[in-house]
Amino acid sequence: MAASEKITRIDSLFAELFKKRQWDKRLALHAVFRNWPQVVGAEIAERTEPRVIRGTVLWIAVSDSVWMQQLHLQKQALLEHINANVRGSEKISDIRFQIDAALGEEKMVVDIPRPVASPKPIDPEEQKSFEGLLGAIGDAELRTRLLALWRKAHR
Repeated sequence: MAASEKITRIDSLFAELFKKRQWDKRLALHAVFRNWPQVVGAEIAERTEPRVIRGTVLWIAVSDSVWMQQLHLQKQALLEHINANVRGSEKISDIRFQIDAALGEEKMVVDIPRPVASPKPIDPEEQKSFEGLLGAIGDAELRTRLLALWRKAHR
């Protein structure tokens, strides 16, 4: 490797890209998808689903027109509650509703316990072969992390 070439850590590349594109602000808005039942409550979450954020407008699918009307009447309170759960400076500016009848259908819940698979042992020859490949990497921390990732993937 030439002296002029410098290895850049991928996390710093992502951090720079997020900052340049201002995705960090947008990412904070999208936390509403992950926390939907906690943000709106179980009853509303059962009949709604956040679908997309366009600009700062949140589109929510609603099970039927009755729920859509009810939520439209509570729109301002719902918007304030959603924004109270959004970290960062950018907030949701409006909510739009659309009907999705599939949300109102009875959900058949079948609770079938899945067997817990015990991790399979790692083949020592495969690991040795992979460690040989890692020997070409000069950064010890990177080698350690790649080996840990390889082990996790091979379980």
